Amino acid sequence: MMLKLDRDQLSAEVAALDSLLESMPENDYLGRMGIEARRDDLRGQFEGIFSHEEKKAKVALYFGGEPVIGSMGVHAAFGTNVIGSFQDLLSKVWGTVDGGQLPAAGPIKDRAMSQLHITNLVHGSFGFLLEELVDAGEPMFQTPLSKAADQVAEYILAFSSENEATFSAVIEELNPRVFQSIRDFFGYMHKGNATFRMVEGERDEKFDRAAVERAWYRAESSKVDEERIQMEGRLLGVIPVRRRFEFEPDGAATIVEGKVGEKFSQNYLERMNTEQFAGRRWRALLHKRMVTKVGRIPGEHFTLLELEEIGE
Repeated sequence: MMLKLDRDQLSAEVAALDSLLESMPENDYLGRMGIEARRDDLRGQFEGIFSHEEKKAKVALYFGGEPVIGSMGVHAAFGTNVIGSFQDLLSKVWGTVDGGQLPAAGPIKDRAMSQLHITNLVHGSFGFLLEELVDAGEPMFQTPLSKAADQVAEYILAFSSENEATFSAVIEELNPRVFQSIRDFFGYMHKGNATFRMVEGERDEKFDRAAVERAWYRAESSKVDEERIQMEGRLLGVIPVRRRFEFEPDGAATIVEGKVGEKFSQNYLERMNTEQFAGRRWRALLHKRMVTKVGRIPGEHFTLLELEEIGE
Protein backbone atom coordinates (compact mmCIF):
# COMPACT_ATOMS: atom_id res chain seq x y z
CA MET A 1 0.00 0.00 0.00
CA MET A 2 0.95 3.69 0.17
CA LEU A 3 2.74 5.10 3.20
CA LYS A 4 0.25 7.96 3.53
CA LEU A 5 -2.75 5.62 3.40
CA ASP A 6 -1.10 3.31 5.94
CA ARG A 7 -0.32 6.23 8.27
CA ASP A 8 -3.83 7.63 7.96
CA GLN A 9 -5.37 4.25 8.71
CA LEU A 10 -3.15 3.67 11.76
CA SER A 11 -3.85 7.18 13.03
CA ALA A 12 -7.61 6.64 12.70
CA GLU A 13 -7.43 3.30 14.54
CA VAL A 14 -5.39 4.84 17.38
CA ALA A 15 -7.90 7.69 17.69
CA ALA A 16 -10.79 5.20 17.78
CA LEU A 17 -9.11 3.18 20.56
CA ASP A 18 -8.38 6.36 22.55
CA SER A 19 -12.05 7.29 22.28
CA LEU A 20 -13.08 3.81 23.38
CA LEU A 21 -10.77 3.99 26.41
CA GLU A 22 -12.31 7.30 27.47
CA SER A 23 -15.76 5.74 27.47
CA MET A 24 -14.75 2.62 29.49
CA PRO A 25 -15.12 2.42 33.27
CA GLU A 26 -11.91 2.99 35.20
CA ASN A 27 -12.36 -0.27 37.08
CA ASP A 28 -12.50 -2.41 33.91
CA TYR A 29 -8.84 -3.27 34.32
CA LEU A 30 -8.65 -6.29 32.02
CA GLY A 31 -10.62 -4.64 29.23
CA ARG A 32 -8.53 -1.47 29.40
CA MET A 33 -5.25 -3.45 29.43
CA GLY A 34 -6.17 -5.26 26.22
CA ILE A 35 -7.18 -2.10 24.39
CA GLU A 36 -4.16 -0.15 25.65
CA ALA A 37 -1.85 -2.92 24.44
CA ARG A 38 -3.47 -2.84 21.01
CA ARG A 39 -3.26 0.97 20.88
CA ASP A 40 0.41 0.97 21.88
CA ASP A 41 1.17 -1.63 19.21
CA LEU A 42 -0.50 0.55 16.57
CA ARG A 43 1.40 3.60 17.81
CA GLY A 44 4.64 1.68 17.39
CA GLN A 45 3.71 0.75 13.83
CA PHE A 46 2.83 4.37 13.10
CA GLU A 47 6.14 5.67 14.44
CA GLY A 48 7.98 2.98 12.46
CA ILE A 49 6.71 4.26 9.13
CA PHE A 50 6.32 7.96 10.00
CA SER A 51 9.81 8.97 8.89
CA HIS A 52 9.73 6.97 5.66
CA GLU A 53 9.24 8.64 2.28
CA GLU A 54 7.84 7.27 -0.95
CA LYS A 55 10.66 6.95 -3.49
CA LYS A 56 8.65 5.24 -6.22
CA ALA A 57 5.58 6.55 -8.02
CA LYS A 58 2.34 5.59 -6.30
CA VAL A 59 -1.08 7.10 -6.96
CA ALA A 60 -4.44 6.11 -5.52
CA LEU A 61 -7.48 7.24 -7.53
CA TYR A 62 -10.92 6.89 -5.91
CA PHE A 63 -14.04 7.55 -7.98
CA GLY A 64 -17.55 8.66 -7.12
CA GLY A 65 -20.65 9.83 -8.92
CA GLU A 66 -22.70 8.12 -11.61
CA PRO A 67 -20.12 5.54 -12.83
CA VAL A 68 -19.64 4.07 -9.34
CA ILE A 69 -21.82 1.57 -7.49
CA GLY A 70 -20.96 2.26 -3.86
CA SER A 71 -17.73 0.51 -2.96
CA MET A 72 -18.58 -2.49 -5.14
CA GLY A 73 -17.52 -1.44 -8.64
CA VAL A 74 -17.13 1.13 -11.38
CA HIS A 75 -18.34 1.12 -14.99
CA ALA A 76 -15.69 -0.70 -17.01
CA ALA A 77 -15.61 1.77 -19.92
CA PHE A 78 -15.28 4.75 -17.57
CA GLY A 79 -12.56 3.11 -15.49
CA THR A 80 -10.60 2.04 -18.57
CA ASN A 81 -10.78 5.48 -20.18
CA VAL A 82 -9.86 7.46 -17.07
CA ILE A 83 -6.99 5.23 -15.99
CA GLY A 84 -5.72 5.12 -19.58
CA SER A 85 -5.79 8.90 -19.91
CA PHE A 86 -4.05 9.30 -16.55
CA GLN A 87 -1.30 6.90 -17.65
CA ASP A 88 -0.95 8.76 -20.95
CA LEU A 89 -0.62 12.06 -19.07
CA LEU A 90 1.99 10.57 -16.73
CA SER A 91 4.03 9.16 -19.65
CA LYS A 92 4.12 12.52 -21.41
CA VAL A 93 5.10 14.41 -18.27
CA TRP A 94 7.73 11.74 -17.56
CA GLY A 95 9.20 12.52 -20.99
CA THR A 96 9.88 16.09 -19.85
CA VAL A 97 11.33 15.35 -16.38
CA ASP A 98 14.90 16.52 -15.69
CA GLY A 99 15.05 18.59 -18.86
CA GLY A 100 13.86 15.87 -21.22
CA GLN A 101 12.42 16.89 -24.61
CA LEU A 102 8.98 15.61 -25.55
CA PRO A 103 8.67 15.27 -29.34
CA ALA A 104 5.92 17.26 -31.03
CA ALA A 105 4.38 14.02 -32.32
CA GLY A 106 5.00 10.31 -32.43
CA PRO A 107 6.10 7.81 -29.77
CA ILE A 108 7.76 8.79 -26.52
CA LYS A 109 11.25 7.37 -26.12
CA ASP A 110 11.42 4.48 -23.62
CA ARG A 111 7.73 4.94 -22.83
CA ALA A 112 7.57 1.49 -21.24
CA MET A 113 9.69 2.82 -18.36
CA SER A 114 6.87 5.22 -17.45
CA GLN A 115 4.29 2.48 -16.95
CA LEU A 116 2.37 2.17 -13.69
CA HIS A 117 0.65 -1.05 -12.64
CA ILE A 118 -2.68 -1.61 -10.92
CA THR A 119 -1.64 -3.44 -7.76
CA ASN A 120 -4.72 -3.13 -5.59
CA LEU A 121 -8.30 -1.92 -5.31
CA VAL A 122 -8.95 0.82 -2.78
CA HIS A 123 -12.25 1.34 -1.04
CA GLY A 124 -14.02 4.18 0.66
CA SER A 125 -15.63 4.71 -2.69
CA PHE A 126 -14.15 2.57 -5.44
CA GLY A 127 -10.72 3.05 -6.94
CA PHE A 128 -7.35 1.75 -7.92
CA LEU A 129 -3.85 1.85 -6.50
CA LEU A 130 -1.31 2.48 -9.28
CA GLU A 131 2.34 1.72 -8.53
CA GLU A 132 5.74 1.84 -10.19
CA LEU A 133 7.30 -1.63 -10.00
CA VAL A 134 11.09 -1.60 -9.75
CA ASP A 135 12.99 -4.90 -10.13
CA ALA A 136 16.06 -3.64 -8.26
CA GLY A 137 14.17 -3.16 -5.00
CA GLU A 138 13.56 0.03 -3.06
CA PRO A 139 15.51 2.93 -4.66
CA MET A 140 17.67 5.25 -2.55
CA PHE A 141 16.33 8.41 -4.17
CA GLN A 142 13.08 9.59 -5.72
CA THR A 143 12.66 8.03 -9.15
CA PRO A 144 12.04 10.12 -12.30
CA LEU A 145 8.60 8.55 -12.57
CA SER A 146 7.80 9.63 -9.01
CA LYS A 147 8.83 13.19 -9.91
CA ALA A 148 6.54 12.99 -12.92
CA ALA A 149 3.66 11.82 -10.70
CA ASP A 150 4.27 14.84 -8.45
CA GLN A 151 4.05 17.11 -11.49
CA VAL A 152 0.89 15.43 -12.79
CA ALA A 153 -0.75 16.02 -9.41
CA GLU A 154 0.24 19.71 -9.57
CA TYR A 155 -1.30 20.06 -13.03
CA ILE A 156 -4.57 18.42 -12.00
CA LEU A 157 -4.78 20.63 -8.92
CA ALA A 158 -4.03 23.78 -10.94
CA PHE A 159 -6.72 23.08 -13.56
CA SER A 160 -9.36 22.51 -10.88
CA SER A 161 -8.23 25.29 -8.53
CA GLU A 162 -10.59 28.14 -7.69
CA ASN A 163 -7.58 30.45 -8.08
CA GLU A 164 -7.44 31.61 -11.71
CA ALA A 165 -3.82 32.79 -11.30
CA THR A 166 -2.72 29.27 -10.34
CA PHE A 167 -4.28 27.86 -13.50
CA SER A 168 -2.81 30.63 -15.68
CA ALA A 169 0.71 30.10 -14.36
CA VAL A 170 0.57 26.38 -15.17
CA ILE A 171 -1.00 26.52 -18.63
CA GLU A 172 1.58 29.07 -19.80
CA GLU A 173 4.29 26.43 -19.27
CA LEU A 174 2.46 23.36 -20.58
CA ASN A 175 3.62 21.27 -23.49
CA PRO A 176 0.70 20.94 -25.98
CA ARG A 177 0.73 17.15 -25.78
CA VAL A 178 0.57 17.26 -21.99
CA PHE A 179 -2.29 19.77 -22.24
CA GLN A 180 -4.21 17.44 -24.56
CA SER A 181 -3.86 14.56 -22.09
CA ILE A 182 -5.19 16.75 -19.26
CA ARG A 183 -8.12 17.67 -21.51
CA ASP A 184 -8.81 13.97 -22.17
CA PHE A 185 -8.66 13.09 -18.47
CA PHE A 186 -11.14 15.75 -17.39
CA GLY A 187 -13.23 15.10 -20.48
CA TYR A 188 -13.89 11.53 -19.32
CA MET A 189 -14.61 12.75 -15.78
CA HIS A 190 -17.09 15.34 -17.11
CA LYS A 191 -18.81 12.94 -19.51
CA GLY A 192 -19.22 10.36 -16.77
CA ASN A 193 -20.64 12.88 -14.24
CA ALA A 194 -17.97 11.64 -11.86
CA THR A 195 -16.03 12.93 -8.89
CA PHE A 196 -12.68 11.67 -7.66
CA ARG A 197 -10.12 11.69 -4.90
CA MET A 198 -6.38 11.58 -5.59
CA VAL A 199 -3.73 10.47 -3.11
CA GLU A 200 -0.14 11.01 -4.30
CA GLY A 201 2.91 11.53 -2.08
CA GLU A 202 1.63 13.50 0.91
CA ARG A 203 -1.30 14.93 -1.05
CA ASP A 204 -4.84 13.80 -0.41
CA GLU A 205 -7.20 15.88 -2.54
CA LYS A 206 -10.91 15.55 -3.27
CA PHE A 207 -12.47 16.88 -6.49
CA ASP A 208 -16.19 17.45 -6.33
CA ARG A 209 -18.46 18.13 -9.31
CA ALA A 210 -17.71 21.86 -9.23
CA ALA A 211 -13.95 21.22 -9.35
CA VAL A 212 -14.28 18.70 -12.19
CA GLU A 213 -16.52 21.01 -14.23
CA ARG A 214 -14.19 23.96 -13.65
CA ALA A 215 -11.19 21.97 -14.85
CA TRP A 216 -13.09 20.56 -17.85
CA TYR A 217 -14.31 24.00 -18.92
CA ARG A 218 -10.81 25.47 -18.70
CA ALA A 219 -9.35 22.59 -20.71
CA GLU A 220 -12.05 22.79 -23.39
CA SER A 221 -11.94 26.58 -23.76
CA SER A 222 -8.14 26.90 -23.85
CA LYS A 223 -5.61 26.14 -26.53
CA VAL A 224 -1.85 25.67 -26.51
CA ASP A 225 0.23 25.83 -29.71
CA GLU A 226 3.97 25.95 -30.14
CA GLU A 227 6.58 26.26 -32.86
CA ARG A 228 10.27 27.01 -33.37
CA ILE A 229 11.16 30.28 -35.08
CA GLN A 230 14.33 32.14 -36.02
CA MET A 231 14.90 35.85 -35.51
CA GLU A 232 17.84 38.10 -36.29
CA GLY A 233 18.52 41.13 -34.15
CA ARG A 234 20.31 42.42 -31.05
CA LEU A 235 20.54 40.72 -27.69
CA LEU A 236 19.65 43.46 -25.21
CA GLY A 237 20.43 41.60 -22.03
CA VAL A 238 20.38 38.45 -19.94
CA ILE A 239 19.59 37.97 -16.24
CA PRO A 240 21.51 34.81 -15.26
CA VAL A 241 19.86 34.22 -11.89
CA ARG A 242 16.32 34.39 -13.26
CA ARG A 243 17.34 32.86 -16.61
CA ARG A 244 15.56 35.64 -18.53
CA PHE A 245 16.51 37.40 -21.76
CA GLU A 246 15.50 40.39 -23.90
CA PHE A 247 15.98 40.45 -27.67
CA GLU A 248 15.27 43.18 -30.24
CA PRO A 249 14.41 41.66 -33.65
CA ASP A 250 15.45 43.58 -36.76
CA GLY A 251 12.71 45.96 -37.85
CA ALA A 252 10.38 45.03 -35.01
CA ALA A 253 8.54 47.58 -32.91
CA THR A 254 8.42 45.35 -29.82
CA ILE A 255 10.99 43.58 -27.66
CA VAL A 256 10.92 39.79 -27.35
CA GLU A 257 11.53 38.55 -23.83
CA GLY A 258 11.25 35.24 -22.07
CA LYS A 259 13.12 32.36 -20.49
CA VAL A 260 16.55 31.02 -21.38
CA GLY A 261 16.47 27.33 -22.31
CA GLU A 262 18.03 24.53 -20.29
CA LYS A 263 20.79 24.10 -22.89
CA PHE A 264 22.55 27.20 -21.62
CA SER A 265 24.53 26.46 -18.45
CA GLN A 266 24.69 28.95 -15.60
CA ASN A 267 28.34 29.68 -16.41
CA TYR A 268 27.44 30.42 -20.03
CA LEU A 269 24.64 32.72 -18.91
CA GLU A 270 27.05 34.67 -16.73
CA ARG A 271 29.45 34.97 -19.68
CA MET A 272 26.59 36.28 -21.80
CA ASN A 273 26.00 38.94 -19.19
CA THR A 274 29.65 39.95 -18.58
CA GLU A 275 31.39 39.46 -21.94
CA GLN A 276 29.25 41.94 -23.80
CA PHE A 277 27.07 39.47 -25.67
CA ALA A 278 24.47 42.19 -25.28
CA GLY A 279 24.34 44.80 -28.02
CA ARG A 280 25.78 42.49 -30.68
CA ARG A 281 23.76 40.96 -33.52
CA TRP A 282 22.68 37.35 -33.26
CA ARG A 283 20.51 34.83 -35.02
CA ALA A 284 18.28 33.42 -32.28
CA LEU A 285 16.42 30.13 -32.35
CA LEU A 286 13.33 30.53 -30.19
CA HIS A 287 10.61 28.25 -28.92
CA LYS A 288 7.30 30.15 -29.20
CA ARG A 289 4.26 29.03 -27.21
CA MET A 290 0.87 30.62 -27.92
CA VAL A 291 -1.66 30.19 -25.11
CA THR A 292 -5.33 31.05 -25.74
CA LYS A 293 -7.82 31.21 -22.86
CA VAL A 294 -11.49 32.10 -23.05
CA GLY A 295 -12.13 35.82 -22.71
CA ARG A 296 -8.42 36.65 -22.86
CA ILE A 297 -6.09 37.97 -25.54
CA PRO A 298 -3.77 35.13 -26.71
CA GLY A 299 -0.45 35.27 -24.91
CA GLU A 300 2.97 34.61 -26.46
CA HIS A 301 5.73 33.00 -24.42
CA PHE A 302 9.29 32.59 -25.68
CA THR A 303 12.22 30.36 -24.70
CA LEU A 304 15.70 31.06 -26.10
CA LEU A 305 17.16 27.81 -27.45
CA GLU A 306 20.27 28.79 -29.43
CA LEU A 307 22.33 31.84 -30.38
CA GLU A 308 24.52 32.23 -33.49
CA GLU A 309 26.50 35.46 -33.90
CA ILE A 310 26.12 37.29 -37.20
CA GLY A 311 27.88 40.35 -38.58
CA GLU A 312 26.61 43.90 -38.67
